[in-house]
Amino acid sequence: MIHHRFKANRPKVIGNTNITPYWKVLENIINESDIVLETLDSRMPELSRNKEIEEIVKSKNKKLILILNKSDLVSKKITNKEKNLLKKEFPCYVISSKRKETLKKLREFIFMQARENEFLKIGVVGYPNTGKSSLINSLIRRKKAPISSRAGTTHGQQWINFKDKIKIIDSPGVIPLKENDEIRLALIGSKNPEKIHNIELVAYTIINLFKNSDNLEKFYNLDIKNKNLDEIFENIGRKKGYLKKGNKIDETRIAINLVRDWQSGKLRL
Repeated sequence: MIHHRFKANRPKVIGNTNITPYWKVLENIINESDIVLETLDSRMPELSRNKEIEEIVKSKNKKLILILNKSDLVSKKITNKEKNLLKKEFPCYVISSKRKETLKKLREFIFMQARENEFLKIGVVGYPNTGKSSLINSLIRRKKAPISSRAGTTHGQQWINFKDKIKIIDSPGVIPLKENDEIRLALIGSKNPEKIHNIELVAYTIINLFKNSDNLEKFYNLDIKNKNLDEIFENIGRKKGYLKKGNKIDETRIAINLVRDWQSGKLRL
């Protein structure tokens, strides 16, 4: 169960202690944009939604489009189900920067909007590491925005030319303080494994996601049927050879590597 910490209505930026300037950058991006694309992690869309950003976009009467990104990490059945739920609130597109054909409908939508506007500005927002920069690079079909599997790669506002009269604005990943929960941030890749305090709890949470799937068994080449979370965790460690003196498993090393496998997309639902 994810617990929310209600401290303030102002979000913070991962990897930076100077909160206000980045929030102002984000507000400016929304103000200047005709369309706002919010990138979500297809594996857990609700956890990666930034409701504060959505409220600001709506309050400014801007058009918000939800982007189910990283769709190559989950089955089509799951993404279609999530898309049908999300599009009841906002238009939604399922994309993967690794599958260029998934961008076709989004590009067509953007070009249609461009025909209706003399000059079109598109803002891209979302949590850190939800794929904002990879989305932009896939749309413009060239490398302009920095990409990394590490949280906090984009540090400020970037204006990128898409087509004639179309400009895309990348933004730093912003996290509201009231949603600053370690499990949430770890699962959507917005906090690097080495900086997670209770890394084992996050690892157990990830293992539990696979209770109705055999993908965990296949990935680690294990037989873990009818085993509890402790036994599965230990089996992964022994299979990987993550042991300390006395043949005891190295819990921290197992947890960090399991979380890293999840965040990098190697371990898929």
